[in-house]
Order: sequence, then structure tokens, then C-alpha cells
Amino acid sequence: MQGFRKFPQSRTILATVGALLIALTSGCASLSTSLSGVLPGQEQSAGVAPRTYDAPPRPIEHSADVAKAEPPAELSDQAEPDTSLWDRIRAGFKMPELDTPLVAEKERFYLARRDYLDRMYQRGSRYLFYIVEEIEKRGMPTELALLPFVESAMNPTALSSAQAAGLWQFIPSTGKAYDLHQNWWVDNRRDVVKSTNAALDYLQKIYEMQGNDWFLALASYNWGEGAVARAIKRNKSKGLGTDYLSLNMPAETRHYVPKLIALKNILMRAEELGIALPELPNRPYFVTIEKTRPIDLKLAAQFAGMSVEEFVALNPAHNRPVIAASKNNEIKLPADRVDDFLIAVDKHAEASKVFATWQPYTLKPGESIESVARSFGISAAEIRKANGIQARQNILAGTRLLAPHKDVVDESRVEKFVGPRVYEQVDRPAQYHTVGRKETLASIARRYGVSTGAITAWNGLKKGVQHGMRLLVRPASTQTLLTNEHGDTRVVSTTQNAEIIKTGNPNAKNRKAGKAPQRRTRSRVSAARGSRAPRPKTEAVRARPAARGSSKIAPKIEKVAPPRRKRT
Repeated sequence: MQGFRKFPQSRTILATVGALLIALTSGCASLSTSLSGVLPGQEQSAGVAPRTYDAPPRPIEHSADVAKAEPPAELSDQAEPDTSLWDRIRAGFKMPELDTPLVAEKERFYLARRDYLDRMYQRGSRYLFYIVEEIEKRGMPTELALLPFVESAMNPTALSSAQAAGLWQFIPSTGKAYDLHQNWWVDNRRDVVKSTNAALDYLQKIYEMQGNDWFLALASYNWGEGAVARAIKRNKSKGLGTDYLSLNMPAETRHYVPKLIALKNILMRAEELGIALPELPNRPYFVTIEKTRPIDLKLAAQFAGMSVEEFVALNPAHNRPVIAASKNNEIKLPADRVDDFLIAVDKHAEASKVFATWQPYTLKPGESIESVARSFGISAAEIRKANGIQARQNILAGTRLLAPHKDVVDESRVEKFVGPRVYEQVDRPAQYHTVGRKETLASIARRYGVSTGAITAWNGLKKGVQHGMRLLVRPASTQTLLTNEHGDTRVVSTTQNAEIIKTGNPNAKNRKAGKAPQRRTRSRVSAARGSRAPRPKTEAVRARPAARGSSKIAPKIEKVAPPRRKRT
């Protein structure tokens, strides 16, 4: 049964996996988990030799149950397994020295933080072989393999305040321009393979754009090619130099290239400086597996004998606890774990066990996330995290989300799930405005999108507004919001809390209690609005007229003149 197979990954693959690898039905899942572990590169098991390809081999052909092993391919000249990848990186350095005291300043900065360097090097042990291979194929200097240390401290889950993500820190727009898909299921800016290829494509483009000057290309990567081009143009108009050190640029960009050169110098003199580099064999750390069916992320990690944190470190692009094959059909595993993974998949399938327990679920009336979590035997926090729902959100019935099911009939249902459809109740507090100078009732109404009549009624105004007055411009309300599968939010219904309105509508409480509204007389309305009832010219004894059709005759109303005041 087909489900998993070793996949030729951009000419950087292990060619042999063992005698017979069983390809089985299953799929993969993804969970948005932060990188919490920093683990050194792991050695490949004996008998599995690394291979590189001059061109991608054809996909593996499968029989009904067994995947054929690929024939060994010749090793590339650079990929000698007995050498260290650190030596290979040093041999590929091509950038010139940068004549600025900032380089020495950055060297002192890093050397004063040995623990920080150690963590970066340990994280990099997973990804550097792939990055170096791709750089060398393009004939680029291997200093670029150190750029993720500057950009993200070699952390694929890093996210900046500008929403730049991944090892290479792509902002959303640039990521889309380089085909790095970003949706509810996956963010390929965090995918090590895809983001590396995109970053090197971009660097090649701006290198050529900046006249084959790597320092200007790196400044463009950090600051933007347009900004660098304008800085060069300004210097040309003033008769100034147009090299990296001559340009007027932001402080971040001014320090950007010196950081890279400082890391290069430290790596060149690591032994002399007492830097203990982690062991880094010159062979692939990970292999890509293709899948055709979904699988829970925890289960995939279990099959590979890895913790969830280790698994996510190699598969950081996945956002959810189940990897849907239709959203991203690849997972990456340590090269020495592939055999164990496929064997575990085979046993799981033979036992007719479920691979993807996380499936769509719609909240029924009376249900909450907490009650559903209890019925499925997990915490409410897990369901909220899996669906990107905050703890403060008040979720209503009708919400459709992912939840782990105990009994799954059709695992493929998750493939059709685009994203959660969330109904939530939101309480909006009353909003007030203090009248400023030269403001009018009309200008305030326009500002808040309400009518002048509404503001007048809410605040019991007799005349216009005056400077310093505090006005109610939006009563407290309760809204029902719907956020659809694509992340678009709209208001479904709004209920205003009439009790906060200063006019003190007595019917608000009656409606809430289910009583009939009171009939309000003119004098009561006037009192509610804060105005005095007019003094009558005559006092009258009023009698209610007889109902229409009644035989009773309405009594006469006798008018009595008010007493005259004596002059003193």
C-alpha cells in the first residue's frame, strides 16, 4: 500500500536506504511548535552511505507494497565523508575583507557570548550541509552559508517584529514573490529547503543588480534593493563613492555585513580562539520523505524515534498537529532514522490503526471547547492552539474546527479542511468622546459613523455641544463575529446594551425580563431628557374620556385660574 516513500530532494539525498523499504499509506501533520531544543548533528548509521547527484534521479517506482531501493550514485568532489563540513565551508570563502572597525567590534560581541555562538552552531548542524550544497552548485561564496546566523540565529521558527520568518527572514510579500506559500496549514518561509532555494535565488538576482558586488547585494538583502539603488544615485550626484562603506544607510544595515564578516573570521580562527565547534560530518543530515495520506505530527515523530521538538526542528513549516498531504506532501527525517520510520509505518498499517486522528468537528448547541476537549481526553489549550484560537475568545456553537477523534471512519476528511470557521461572542464597551475646541455635534457624529440624533438621545442634549463635554458616542454592545476559513471576519449580529444609555430607557429592563414595555407620557420623556416640564397657564382637573362605544358621558372639565400674587 503506498503512503510514504523516499523522495529525491534537489540533488542532496541519501541514495540507499537499505534492502527493501516498505511504502505504506499514511500522511503527515504539522503543529505550530516553537523550536525549544538545540541538538547537535547526529551521525548516520553504518551501512547508509551519503550520495549526491549531478541531476535529480527519477522518482522511485513502487510495487503494491514494496519500494525499490535506489542504486548508489557517485559522490561529488566536495562531499567527501571523511572531512568536516566546517573545513568545506572555510575552503569556499571568497568575499574580500571589509575595512571597517565594526568588524572587530562584532567579533568582540560574539566572542563575549560563547553560549550564544554554541547554540547557533548546534542548531546549524541540521541545516548547513544542505545550504552549503546549494551554494556550491550556484558557484556562490560559502560566506552566505553563515547568513542565517545573522538573520535568525539559525532558528527556522524565528519571527521578527516586521513579521519576517524562517532561517532567511522573508517578509510575507517577498516570500510570496518567491513562491513560498503561506496559509493556515503551512508557512514555507520556515521550510529549510524551499526558503534556502528562494533566498539564494534572491541573492543571485541582487548580486547581478548591484554590479557583482556582494557587500552591496547583502545591503540590498537587508535594506531593500530600491533603497540601496537610491543611496548609490545620491552619492553619484554628489561625486561620492558608491561602495558599501561610502553609502549613507540605516544603522542596522551598516552593522549587517560586519556581523557576517566577523562570524567568518571567528570560524577561520576557531581553534586559536578556543571555540569548540560541534562535530559536523560532511554528509546529509536529513532526507525528504514523500507522503500521500495525512498523519498526526506526534505519530510521525514517534515513528522516527524523535521528540516533537526534534521533529518540528526539521519540519518547521507545518502549522497544525496533523500534516495533510494535499497541503504539503513532504516531511524531513534524519538520514539514519528513515528505515525505522518506514518499518513503524508498515506495522501501524498492518494493525489497521488510524494515522490521522485530528479531523473536522462542529460544536453543537450547549457544547464548548472545554466540554469537547474533555470528551476527547485532551486539554482545551491543545485544541485552541491547534486551531489558532485565543484563550480569551468566547466560542459559540456552529464553530467548525480540528479536534482529535477516538473513532475515525474516513481519514481523508481532513484533506478538505481549509481552516476553522469560528463563531465568537464579543462584548464591546461603551465609547466616549470629550468635545474638543471647534468640534460640533455633526463633526463628532461623522467621526464615529453615527447620527446626530443618536448622540443627542444617548446624552440627553438640549442644545449643541460645548468644549470639554464628555459624550457617549457608541453604547456598549454584544456582537457575534464570524471568521471564515480564509481568515475574513464579519459581524453577524449586534445587540446594544440599552441600560448604559443616559436617557435611562425603562423598557430596556422590561425587554430583558420579558415584560411588556411601559407607555411613556410626555412629562416622563421630558424628565428623562433632563428638561423641566413647562408651567401650565391654567390648572385643570382632567378626566379620562370614555372609551369609544361607552354609554358613559365624559364629565366636564372646570378650569380654575391660578391665584394672583399681591404686589408688595
